[in-house]
Amino acid sequence: MTTINTIDDLLQVVRENEAFRAAMRRELLTEELLTLPSQFAKMLETQDAMLAEQTEFRQTQIKMLKIQDAMLAEQKEMRGDIHALHRMYRRQHDDLGRFRGNYALSAMRENNFEIAQPFARLRRLRRIGIRPLPRAELNNLLDIYYEAVDALGLRESAWDTFQNPDLIAEVTGIRSADPGFYIAVEASYTGDREDALRATDHAKILRHATGKESYAVVAAVRLGPGLKSSIFNDVSRFVEARDEDAVLWHQLDEEELEPLDPC
Repeated sequence: MTTINTIDDLLQVVRENEAFRAAMRRELLTEELLTLPSQFAKMLETQDAMLAEQTEFRQTQIKMLKIQDAMLAEQKEMRGDIHALHRMYRRQHDDLGRFRGNYALSAMRENNFEIAQPFARLRRLRRIGIRPLPRAELNNLLDIYYEAVDALGLRESAWDTFQNPDLIAEVTGIRSADPGFYIAVEASYTGDREDALRATDHAKILRHATGKESYAVVAAVRLGPGLKSSIFNDVSRFVEARDEDAVLWHQLDEEELEPLDPC
């Protein structure tokens, strides 16, 4: 039997006797303190698990960010492709518009006799000559009849377009006493309001500057919206109306606007 007389004796027994040390621990420590080491170990395990989850979540985030960056890069590339296609479409559309416009202008000039003849027949002119007016002559008309033209109050652009028309021509009867007349023609694949305004502006200038009758004509395959109310397709009715703001529609055949077959 061990005799305990001093604190040192007690401490020695505690150190040497496991059963005594366990009994002392149960007597001195509460249940909470006794279970604290295991709880702490569990906390460490839980913390390690949370850290592992956080690490996995962070890795998932990094993967998602990489996927997002790849998607954004692909979207940027797709937008670039779409913009390139849009620019190509616009170029093709503009090229087609210029192509049609040039062919309409060429077809109109080739058909200038067909445009002038209905007016000539109404004036009982059997044979006619057509003389397109060059820019120098048009500019000279504006210079000579400046006050008369200015008094018309036309659009300012009329002074410029008159010197660069699609066609302004003087029509005269061969061996005829008739003083002749003018045709002011604007050509487009689709005739629009601007074509009509240019033609009527030019006809007004010619009429008031020269004293000769002048007819405004739009030569086109078809008419655009908003133009049909101010346009005639019958020469007799057009001339009888004597409406300086109206135009005659000379319809171009669409086949004439097709390029020649290289074969």
